[in-house]
Amino acid sequence: MPNNSDHSATFSEESLRYPGWRVVVICQIGVLSGIATIFFTLFTLFIKPWQHDFGWNREQISQVFTIAAMSVAICSPVMGRLLDRFEPRKLIAAMMVAFGLGFASLAGLTSHLGRFEATAVFIGIAGTGTYQLGYARVVAGWFERRLGLALSVVVAGSGLGSLFIPPLVQYSITTYGWRPTILFLSALPLLVGAPLTFFFAPSPATHHARKPGPAQSGEVKGTTWKQALATRSFWLIDLGVGCMSLAENGVLVHLAPMLSDRGLKAEDAAFIVSILGGSAVAGRLLLGWLLDYLKGAGVAMGALILAGSGIFLLGHARSFHAAALASLVAGLGVGCEYDLIPYMLKRYFGMRSFSTLYGLSYTMYAIAGGTAPLLLGYVYDATGSYTRILSLFAVITIVVALAMLALPAYGYLASSADSLEIHSIDKETAIESR
Repeated sequence: MPNNSDHSATFSEESLRYPGWRVVVICQIGVLSGIATIFFTLFTLFIKPWQHDFGWNREQISQVFTIAAMSVAICSPVMGRLLDRFEPRKLIAAMMVAFGLGFASLAGLTSHLGRFEATAVFIGIAGTGTYQLGYARVVAGWFERRLGLALSVVVAGSGLGSLFIPPLVQYSITTYGWRPTILFLSALPLLVGAPLTFFFAPSPATHHARKPGPAQSGEVKGTTWKQALATRSFWLIDLGVGCMSLAENGVLVHLAPMLSDRGLKAEDAAFIVSILGGSAVAGRLLLGWLLDYLKGAGVAMGALILAGSGIFLLGHARSFHAAALASLVAGLGVGCEYDLIPYMLKRYFGMRSFSTLYGLSYTMYAIAGGTAPLLLGYVYDATGSYTRILSLFAVITIVVALAMLALPAYGYLASSADSLEIHSIDKETAIESR
C-alpha cells in the first residue's frame, strides 16, 4: 500500500485533494472489474451463442444466472460480517482473484449443464467479495457530508462497464468466438481489479494508522444488526431494493435476445445495452448528488418510478428507436439501489453493523434478481413473449415507489466532514434499544 501523506486533516471532502477521492476512483475501477459487470451485465450477450452451441433453452440458461445470484444472496451476510471485522481491501482482492479464475474456466464449457451450474455456484461465492458490498464499506468510512456523491461515483463503475464493454464484447464474440472473449474478460478482475484494490484502497483506519498524529476513535457508532432488523426502515428499504432488482435483472438478462427476437441485429441490441448502461451512469451520479441534499425516501421513489416506466416501455418496444428511448428512461432508475442501499443504511443505522446489514439487504436483492430471469425465461418459453410479464413488473415497481414515502427521518446524520452525530433516532430503533 502506498505511503500517502496525510491530507485528511488539511483537506475537507469538498476538495479533490482529500485522499478519500483517490480511493473512490480505485473502488470504481474495482466495481467495473467485478461480478456486477463481468458476469451479471454481460450474461445476456452469451445466451444465444450458448443456445446455438449446446442446444439449451433460455429457461435452462437463466437457471445458471439464478444459481450464481442465489449463491451471492446466501453468502452476502457472511461476507458482510467479515468486512465488519477485517480490513476490506485484502478480502476483496482475494475474492477478485478467485472470481477471475472461476469466470475464466467458462472458456472450457461443455454441453454438460451440471458443470455449468457448479461453476456458477463458485462464481457467485467468489463474486460476493467483488461487487459494491466491500467497496461501499471502504468508501463509507472515508465520507460523511459527500457520502452520496462518493458512493455514486463508485457504483457508476458497473454503469460505465455497461456503457463501453457490451459493444466490445459483442464484437469479440462475433469476430473471435465466445470462448476467447471469456478469457479476455477474465483479465479485468485478475490483472486490474485485484492488484489495484490490494495496493490502493485502504480503509481510513489503515490510512491513519501509518502516520503520526491522533488516532481515530475506536468507537463505531450505530445500531446492531438485530436492532436494525426490528425496524420499519430496514424492511422498507429492502422492499424497494427487492422490487428494483426483480424488474431490472429480468430485463438485463433477456434484453439482447428479446430485441433480437424483434428484428434488431445483435450489434444494435448490444448498443441498446450500452445506452442503458450510459443512462444508468448519469442516473447514479445524479441520484448520489441528490442524496446529499434531499431526503432519501423521495429520491428512492423517483428512481423506482423511472425504472418502472422504462421497463414498461421496453416491454412494448418494437424498433431500435423505441428501445433506445425506453433504455434511456429505464437507465436513469435501474441500478440506483447500489447508491441507496449503502447511503440509507449508514444514515439510518450507522457504521456498527454496516456491512452485515448491506449483506442482508443484498440477499433480498439477489433473491429477487435471481428469480426474475428464470421467471421471464419460463414465460417466454411458454408464450413466446416478454410483454405481459414486463408490464406486470413495471406496475409493481411503481406501486412500491409510493411505499418509500413511509420511511421515517434518518437515525444518523453527518454534522461535519469528520464526525457523525445522532440527528434523530427512528422511534422503532429507540424502543428496541431499551
